[in-house]
Amino acid sequence: MTLFFRRNDCASMASLSRFACVVAFLHVLWLAHDVRSDWPSILGPTRNGMADANCNLPDSFSGLPKQIWKVEAGQGYAGPAIAGNNVILFDRVKDIDRVRMLDASTGKEIWRRDLDAKYRDGVDPDKGPRSVPSIQEKSVLVYSAAGDLTLLSRNDGDILWDRSLREEYEGDDGYFGAGSTPLVVENRVIVNAGGKSACIVCVGLNDGKTLWTASKGDASYASPILLGASAETKAVVVVPARLATLGLDLETGKELWKVPFGQRGPTVNAATPIVTSQGNIFLTASYGIGSLTIRPSQSSAEIVRKAFEISSQYASPVAMDGKIFGSDGREDQGGGTYKCIREDDGNLIWKQPDMPISHTIGVGQKLLICGVDGQLWCLRSSATKFEPLWKTSLPKGVFRAIPALSDNHLFIRTSSGNGDALYCFDLK
Repeated sequence: MTLFFRRNDCASMASLSRFACVVAFLHVLWLAHDVRSDWPSILGPTRNGMADANCNLPDSFSGLPKQIWKVEAGQGYAGPAIAGNNVILFDRVKDIDRVRMLDASTGKEIWRRDLDAKYRDGVDPDKGPRSVPSIQEKSVLVYSAAGDLTLLSRNDGDILWDRSLREEYEGDDGYFGAGSTPLVVENRVIVNAGGKSACIVCVGLNDGKTLWTASKGDASYASPILLGASAETKAVVVVPARLATLGLDLETGKELWKVPFGQRGPTVNAATPIVTSQGNIFLTASYGIGSLTIRPSQSSAEIVRKAFEISSQYASPVAMDGKIFGSDGREDQGGGTYKCIREDDGNLIWKQPDMPISHTIGVGQKLLICGVDGQLWCLRSSATKFEPLWKTSLPKGVFRAIPALSDNHLFIRTSSGNGDALYCFDLK
């Protein structure tokens, strides 16, 4: 069972902030026996880009990262997921979507399951999966570019159930197919599926049967997050659809609030929402959309600020120490600027121009910035300017997929269309 949560100081917050705290002790219980820090789905154990508390980065680093292992990878932008000593890699070779479980220490294949790759359309020649797998205690969940949701046995990869959600709910493949990573909360799976008959679908984890549906219309490529329950509030699922972000009751799917965000035309809303230390939700998208900060309550969401502070094409920012760190700009226009802004007012603290689009991982009081061109930077979150503690680089490649950090090991894959691989590097 996996719960994704945002770490906040609940005691020091008013009711709005309590709304943003998530009960996560069940997640901790079943992971307690694991031998390494986990990264069980998109953006890590808390679905916010923050690494496990047991992870660390050195204050200094010289030379190139030590390669522990390398495994061939096919098409796709799906980053790896890690739990215990298991790594799940989801990719495509010809007309097969492959799900492979690898040994995290050696890269050796433990099992493999081949699924029919149905995705055909889109403007990108890469037809592989875009959504990060999700690892539960006894199962592995994958969501293909065609919108097929499949649950596999974690033990041997056997198919437990599968649903063609895009087909069932009359979804449109859009520009890049399905790219939102489903959210697993206890025995529920919330999918930003998109469709004429339903946009958001909740199914049971154990049997795949529909529990509720909500809204109609196209999905975005951004992934849903959870605002957790307290004694006074219910758990709320935040789902960024293509033209609006919705707050839904976890149990029933009832729409609690809806905020316009996005626009029609050739746009991509792909960065996952993040929750700030103040309990606000920060949304960002490129293509002239910009950013939106909203303050959610049980029945409404107030717009705090509209701006162009960080306009991210697909890399999700990270909120740390009252700041937001992330890429501003577009890869197809030559990259962009890496920025640090204040959470409370959006004012710029510092910026670094001429940077590649970069994924960000928070590690304690440090940031690991992973450029899509393979450059790596480590800096303190308290820095008042872009002043890295160290910089290094990875082998030549295009690293668009979201990386994973387990202990001091970086798991990262290339997606360049030729000779791609999943790597494991030692960063100590």
